[in-house]
This record gives sequence, C-alpha cells and structure tokens, in this order.
Amino acid sequence: KQWYQRRVAITAGVPTMFLMTDSQVPDNKFLVLVNDLLSTGEIPDLFAEDEMAEIISGVRNEVKAAGIMDSIENCWTFFIDRIRTTLKVVLCFSPVGSTLRVRGRMFPAVINCTNIDWFHEWPEEALVSVSSTFLEDLDLLEPEYKPSVAEFMAYVQMTCNDKSKQYLANDRRYNYTTPKSFLEQIELYKKLLGLKHNELQQKMDRLLNGLLKLQSTSSQVDDLKAKLASQEIELKQKNEDADKLIQKVGVETEKVSKEKEIADAEEVKVDGINKEVTIKASDCERDLAKAEPALLAAQSALDTLNKNNLTELKSFGQPPPAVINVVAGVLVLLSPPNKIPKDRGWKAGKLLMAKVDQFLDQLITYDKENIHESNLKAIEPFLAQPEFDPEFVKSKSLAAAGLCAWVVNIITFYKVFCDVEPKRMALAQANTDLASAEEKLTVIKAKIKELDDNLAELTASFEKATADKLRCQQEAETTQKTISLANRLVGGLASENVRWADTVEEFKIMASKLPGDVLMITAFISYLGYFTKGYRDDLMNDCF
Repeated sequence: KQWYQRRVAITAGVPTMFLMTDSQVPDNKFLVLVNDLLSTGEIPDLFAEDEMAEIISGVRNEVKAAGIMDSIENCWTFFIDRIRTTLKVVLCFSPVGSTLRVRGRMFPAVINCTNIDWFHEWPEEALVSVSSTFLEDLDLLEPEYKPSVAEFMAYVQMTCNDKSKQYLANDRRYNYTTPKSFLEQIELYKKLLGLKHNELQQKMDRLLNGLLKLQSTSSQVDDLKAKLASQEIELKQKNEDADKLIQKVGVETEKVSKEKEIADAEEVKVDGINKEVTIKASDCERDLAKAEPALLAAQSALDTLNKNNLTELKSFGQPPPAVINVVAGVLVLLSPPNKIPKDRGWKAGKLLMAKVDQFLDQLITYDKENIHESNLKAIEPFLAQPEFDPEFVKSKSLAAAGLCAWVVNIITFYKVFCDVEPKRMALAQANTDLASAEEKLTVIKAKIKELDDNLAELTASFEKATADKLRCQQEAETTQKTISLANRLVGGLASENVRWADTVEEFKIMASKLPGDVLMITAFISYLGYFTKGYRDDLMNDCF
C-alpha cells in the first residue's frame, strides 16, 4: 500500500526501486505478492473501496490532462500504468543450492518477468586489483609486501576454483567460490593480522617491561644501599641526641622535685603562720572588744561636759570633797610624766579649768594609749576611794560626774589596752613573718614554674627526637626490607632474564613472518573448509 500510494504523491516519471534479498524472504509466501506484482503490476485486493476512491480522485486531474475520459476504469488503469513505469523490482537471490530453482518453478514471474543478471567469476587481474585496493590502507603490512599478498590472494581464489572443478568431476560434490568469498578472505586477513600483531606485541611488551624492571631493580638496589647507609648514620645521630635529652630531662626533673619539696615545706610553714596570725588576731580583737565599752563610756562622759557646766563647776567657792578629788584626779592624768604637782587642791583645779575650751580639748585629745607609770601610780589612790564613783559624784555636780566617769573609763581602757598590746605586737610580728614567708614561697613557686617550663620544653624536644628516631628507624627498616626483596627478585629471575631476552628475539622473528603466516591461515579458513582432507593437504602442501 505504501509503495502504491507513494506513486500517487510522487510526480510521474520519477523512477523508484524495490530491492529484496534472500535474507528478507523468511517464508516463500512473501513471494506470492511479488509474483503478482511482477506479472500484472498490481496486487489483487490490496486496497479497500474507500482507498481506491482516494487514489482515483488523486489521479483524475492528470487523466483529464492526458486527454483520457476520467472514468473509474480509465483512472485506475492510468494509476497502474504509472506504477509499472516508475517502480522497478530488484531481486537479489543466490544461485547456490536448489532454492532458486524451487522458487522459479513455484513463482514463474520470478524467471519470466525479470531480466537475470548473471555474475561471472572474476578474472585474475580483477582479483589482484580488488585485493590491492583493500590492502592499500593496511598499515600493519609493509608496502613492499602488499603486491605479493594481493597476487597470492588472487592465486588462492583461482586455484580453489580449479580444484573445485576437479572436486566436482571426481567426487560429484559442488564447492562454490564467489567474489564474496574473495572479499571475505581480504577482510579476514586484515582482521587476523591486526589481532595477531596486537597479541604478539603485547607479549613482547610484557617481556620487555620485565627486562626493564629487572635492570631498573638492579640499579635501584645500589641506590637503596647508599640510602640505607645514610639512614643508618642519621639514626645513630638521632639515638645520641635522644640519649642526651634523656639525661637533661632527668636532671631537670630532679631539680623540679627538690624545689617542689622546698615549696611544699614552705607552704606548710606559711599555712602554720597563717593559722597563728588568725588566732592572734582573733585574741586581739576579742580583748580590744573588752576595752571598747570603757572607751565609749569615756567618750560619753566627755559628751556630758560643756562650757556652761564646766564654768559652773569652777565657780564653786568650796565644793564637796568628792568633787575636789575628781578634779584632782583629772589634774594627775593631764600632768606631764614625773611632773605631777603636789598641790592638788581646789585652787590648782580651778587653775586647770581656767580656759574651758582648752581644757575640753585636752580631754578629747588625751593620749589614752600612752599613760605614764607615774600618772598611773598617782591616780590609784583616787580610784581606791569609794566616793570616786560617777553615780555618787553626780549628786554633787553633773560636770564633776562626767569628769569622774572619764577618769575611771580612761584608766579601765588603758589597763585593757596594756594587756592587749603584747598580743598586738606579736600579731604584727606574725604578719611580718607571714609576708616574708609568702614572698619566699612566691619566689620558690616562680622558680618552680620556670623549671617546669624548661622541663616541658625539654620533654617536647625529647618526644620530637624520639619520634624522629622512630621514623628514621622505620625508614631504615623499610629500605632494608626493600633491598632484601629486590635482591630476591633479581636473584630469582636471573635465569629468566636470559630466557626472556631469547623469547623477545623469537617474537621479533615471528613478527617478521607474521604477514605470511596469517595469509596462509586466512587462505585455509576462507577456502579449504569444504574440501576433504586429501584435497586440503594437496592445496596446502603442493599449491600454497
């Protein structure tokens, strides 16, 4: 259908070929349609009515243009005539065997309606020309060998043709040698020559590489021995450096240990001093806490004094004896050391209080922590009197009661202070000792840190030296192992070296003969397989 319908679409007069080969005829039923096509130009019942109407409609205008009545019969006949004119059928069937004869009897149009183009055998000149052309681009074949190979291929074809005739005459058996057989011989030769050349070249390359490896290994052994000697010298130096560093690390470690022992002892000492200072400070604070109420009471007593009540006090003409004793006691405390006046009467007391402001200032700024022994001794008789009591004196004079309280509390404070002072001095000494010990400990710790830093640096250097030593040792062992393996390889393959060299020379000779050997193999494979053994021996031994 496609071929017929295409004839409608294509302009009349354009030739088209329908080619069919043996391989395209799996079943002889296919040739029924071909037989009809060859004999009548059409295939019955190929088109349905609607398809035929479409074809007739397609050629109707051309039928009218040709001056023919456009009836259905005329249009269809016009279409079939065009098909016969433009469509050519080419059948490529092999004459070998009985297939062609059977098809000729079954389908007469294959013989009667065709022109048979018989292919005759090629002459020797044609065979040589064809083989020379195909061998021209074969790089594996030397140019001087190509004419000889081409002539031998033609000779094989012609010889096998003659031998096939003899085979038919003697044994009544056919052997067909066609041009295709000759072309297959050429292709097989090119293929086998490339394959065998590559195989032979691979074998040669493998042996040559082995020989080169042996030579290279022999030369590398000497280099490895020199390298091993250098590595052994380097390893010896690394061992000496590591040993020296071990000694230095041992000495520095011993120094650090001794200094740490000293530091530990100093730290224990500082800890003891620190505890002692803590205890003494606690005692001092506790004792001073006892004197604190007396000091505050003395201060409170001074707060009760002012210019008015002191002026009132000194205005007394003849005060009570208790008041006179209080003023006398104040006079004793305010007198310079060892210069206490013997006259401690009211007149001397009034003279002391002559300048009220100055008198108050003396009381406020009185050095209560440094009372002279003579003043203490002189004040004791006053304190021993029962009437020397602030509460008692308060009934006589408010100012005198304040002065009495001041005297009593100042003396009380001083006595407590005197008890605490040795402890304070001991505390100060202990603090001094603590500061000295801590300073010494700081110096020792700084020295230990310096020694630790030096030791760490030496340790790092030692570890690096040890790593370098191990690396150098491993490299030397690896080199020694490599030398041993190389010697084993060279020694074990010493005999193979000679054999491989001889084999390489044999391969070179085989390579020079390869074109001829492959040519003989190709001739045998291409032509001699169908003959019996006697004919094959005759061709191989006498003809080729």
